[in-house]
Parts: sequence; structure tokens; C-alpha cells
Amino acid sequence: MDEDPLLTTLLDLDAALESSIQLLVGGGYGLYLKQLYLKDNSGIRTLFPVDRLPTARTTQDIDLILRAEVVTDSESMRQIRQALDGLSFEVVPGAEFMQFVKPMSPGSVKIDLLVGPLGDFTSRVPNDARRVRPRPRVKLHAHKMDEAVSVEEYPFPVTITGALSTGEQHSTTVFVPQAFAYLMMKLMAFRDRFHDEDKDLGRHHAIDVYRIIGLLTDVEYDTVIQLSENNQENEAVCAAQSVAEKYFLSSSGLGQIRIREHQLASEQMDLEKFAEELANIMLLQT
Repeated sequence: MDEDPLLTTLLDLDAALESSIQLLVGGGYGLYLKQLYLKDNSGIRTLFPVDRLPTARTTQDIDLILRAEVVTDSESMRQIRQALDGLSFEVVPGAEFMQFVKPMSPGSVKIDLLVGPLGDFTSRVPNDARRVRPRPRVKLHAHKMDEAVSVEEYPFPVTITGALSTGEQHSTTVFVPQAFAYLMMKLMAFRDRFHDEDKDLGRHHAIDVYRIIGLLTDVEYDTVIQLSENNQENEAVCAAQSVAEKYFLSSSGLGQIRIREHQLASEQMDLEKFAEELANIMLLQT
């Protein structure tokens, strides 16, 4: 993988934490890491050939998804905050203490701290619809994502290697969410952004839904189907099913339109098979 500011940041953070806390990377950058990893490991079969997928695109931020047991534990959160402070990250005004930013070359890197459903850890933290913060308080919180169903289960490992900001070489394993949780997050993100001009009308989220399907490996497939079956009664899953059915299964659906409009779209994309596989995973009738 070529060096980039986000990769350096992940390596720096892992080194500062002495690899003691699993780094689960979502969003566009997580998909970017997975796609590059699978391209470099061509022996791993994916639903669509990696070389026929839209070109891997990086982003300017890292969606760092913290495990429920970490975000509800003050000592673990204090350790992460100390690592961010040591790496010269600063709180983003208006998003205290869930977003942090650091000037890099080129540009800057922003880290968004997120967490999925808390499950058995819910009672550890104050009831807040938007954020999760541990008791006793630490100046580090995570944005709550109820739609990230099963995000901690069966994450996909990606080995990253490169130079730390000190110049020293470092290698570690980070993780990206398995495809079911990823679909949940991206489908709901598309629903919230397809009308937003400032967010490119959800085009990035739409093409990421396509990429998630295409990057699904043979090993992951049965697990993803099982996760979908196990969570059919979940309210967030029902909402995501509605988004998939309304916008992505038909060639005239807005989701497919946004995919075709994206600057990375190509004639190699198979939207018919995409819709069929999305329906299979989300347990929808076609």
C-alpha cells in the first residue's frame, strides 16, 4: 500500500496504543483498505473480480469504530485520549469529544469515533440518544450508531505496513466491518444524504454499497447471510431493508441512478447481479 496520511495515522495510533485496542475502521477508508488488500492478495475470491470494481478511493477522515466494552470503560477511553493527545490531535469544535483533527501533509486528518449497539453494556453509561460516554467521565466520547448491527462480529482483518510519523517502520492488523454491518451503515447513510447537495446527493454512499457487495469474499458470504437471518426482527434492519428495496433493486431506483452518476462508475459494473445479491443478503424478494 502506498503511504498516505490516513495510513500513517492508523499506524501511529496502533503504535501509541501498543496494539492493545483493536482498530476497527469503517466508512470509505475501511473499504479502501479492504479493496487494496484484496487486490494485493489475488488468491482470495470475491463476488465481483476486484479489477472490475470501481477504483478504490481514499477519504480525508477515519471512521474509528470502538467496541462497546471499550467505549463504556473509562480506563480504555482514557488510554485512547492520551494516545490522540500524544499524536497532537485536537478536538473539532462543535463535535466535542467525538471528532479529532490533526494537520498532516498534505491537508489534515480527521478521526470520527463511533460505536455500534451497546447490548449488554448499555447500563454502564448514561442514557443519551447521540453519544456514548463512560462513567467516570473521560473527555472522549463516541457517536452512537444503532444501525451498525453486529458490527463487532466477524470483522475482516487487513494487514497494514508503513512508516510512522517518526520514520520508523511499523506493521499491524486493523479490521473492517463484515459486509452485513457495512451494508446497514451505508444504506442508512444513503437514505440520509441522497437529497443533500453538500454531500454529493449520496453518490459516494451509493457506490460504496456496490463496492461492499463486490468485495464480499467466499469465506464471508455464508456468515453474512446468517447475520441477516439472525437480525430480521431488528428495527434498524427493517429500515435498511426498506432503503435497499426502494432505491437499489430496480434500475430506475435512485440508488442505482446515483451509482451510475458517480465519477468512478464504469461499463464493467454489473448492476443486475449487484441487485440480485443485495436482495439475497437483505432477504428481499426480487
